[in-house]
Amino acid sequence: MTSFKSKHQMTRNNKSLKRAQGFTLIELILVIIILGIMAVGISGFITLSTQTYLNATNRDGLISNARFVTERLTRELRNAVPNSIRIGESSNDKMQCIEFIPIIASTVYTDIPVAPELASKVVSVIPFEKDNGTSYECDSMDGCDHLAMVYPLHHTDVYDPHDDDVGKVFAIDNVVETPNIWQINLLNTDDVHFIEDSPTHRLYIANRQVKYCVLATRIIRYNSSIGGNLTIPGGSSPSLMAEHVIADISGHLPFKYVHSTLTRNAVVQIHLNFTRNEENYVFDHEVHINNVP
Repeated sequence: MTSFKSKHQMTRNNKSLKRAQGFTLIELILVIIILGIMAVGISGFITLSTQTYLNATNRDGLISNARFVTERLTRELRNAVPNSIRIGESSNDKMQCIEFIPIIASTVYTDIPVAPELASKVVSVIPFEKDNGTSYECDSMDGCDHLAMVYPLHHTDVYDPHDDDVGKVFAIDNVVETPNIWQINLLNTDDVHFIEDSPTHRLYIANRQVKYCVLATRIIRYNSSIGGNLTIPGGSSPSLMAEHVIADISGHLPFKYVHSTLTRNAVVQIHLNFTRNEENYVFDHEVHINNVP
């Protein structure tokens, strides 16, 4: 009886000893291999997911860049003085600019001095507001530097000096408001003649010229006083509009201007190529400019 108990006790002790000894080397190696395989699979999945997220973020950034600058440029071009658009590029095919004059306000005139009528410094117009819907005010004594433009047919009509007695653009001195007709008094020392009437009797008011330039890998917007030749880059009040633009424009120009005719509007073709972290995005857009000088 005692011998049986001893054998039974030894068996129990052996089992307890095995449990106390833990895993064998082979078991540990198998566990390590399995965990390694799982880690490789999980890390690959995480890496792929992260790369996919980064690619999507880069793509969204490029699209946002293109969309922002294109929508802003489109909105401003559609509000430009007719035939004020001009384009120039540098000789090394690394820079190109598009320039135009935004309209502050426009109206219909009832009387302007056009030869053979007598010269005058007064233009009669229908009451109007600014293009943003606010009331229009201008007085040179308060620093107003607005220009009145009638029937510009070429960009030289609006960018060339406008201090002669005959022309299409004259500086405004002030505006006298009456219930039915307003009088725009011009700033010239002598009485003036506009070169010709507008078929639609349209008069435009502006005071700044805006320029978008593709420079290196950026698009910069400039805002300056009206006048002078198109300089590249040049201009005041530079504002960054977009980045990551392909600099070499020799293959395809970012901006192309197709002049208006008697049967169709002018068109600005926009071709922007963005690149970032091997992600490329080409944005093509056309802006139709109303032909209503």
